[in-house]
Amino acid sequence: MKLVAFCEAPGDFQVVVDLVDRVLRDGGPSWIADVFESSAEAVRTWRPDGNGRAFFDLHRIGRYMDDLSVRPHYGHFDGKRGAAGALMARNVFLLARRLQQQEAVDAVVLVWDMDDQPSERREGLKQGRAAAAWATFEIVIGAPNAMREAWVLTGFEPESAHEIERLDALRAELGFRPNHEAHRLDASDEQAKHSAKRVLEVLAGGDRGREARCWSVTPLPTLRDRSAETGLREFLEEIATRLLPRLTRG
Repeated sequence: MKLVAFCEAPGDFQVVVDLVDRVLRDGGPSWIADVFESSAEAVRTWRPDGNGRAFFDLHRIGRYMDDLSVRPHYGHFDGKRGAAGALMARNVFLLARRLQQQEAVDAVVLVWDMDDQPSERREGLKQGRAAAAWATFEIVIGAPNAMREAWVLTGFEPESAHEIERLDALRAELGFRPNHEAHRLDASDEQAKHSAKRVLEVLAGGDRGREARCWSVTPLPTLRDRSAETGLREFLEEIATRLLPRLTRG
């Protein structure tokens, strides 16, 4: 399966890759898991952007479109004004169509932080996808509330006495368990009390490998149970309902 990812940073892309692999491996027929054991690329590959990135950077959509001579579309969405991100999403899918003209594209994965506009941005992404009804590729949307770090925190399980102490201290400071209610961490200031970035830094101690275990090791049922309001559960469901059928039917 040929995939293209559109996201904001390398860290986002790594989360996307690992979660897609986990859902495909664990939710599909046994042969998928068997093939993954020898080579993940035999199951799925990700198209790079041609500029040194393994993903397409959402901050550079205009430049990609210029490079590939893709004309942006403006205007309304089913007669309505576009919500935040609707134009961006529509242009992403137009760009993916041009990429598909060059080589196969089976699915597009678009992940965009909701920041302080969760309702508006989710609506915009849905409008953009609806406007791409012509697409012959699958479209998977990820909408982290408020940011990708909230998804990571959802999978945090203490591995040592020191981590238990850190988690207990944060629970006392915040008034809730940040790994169970990560959606309540919504501050844009990275040093603020309710910043998901700050809380993750405290819990993981700046260890990127430790962060990765939150989404790559914690059982998928745990991630689903804790993540309804962070948008992670919906993303996992989109992978299962949109990518797995495309993969299993070849």
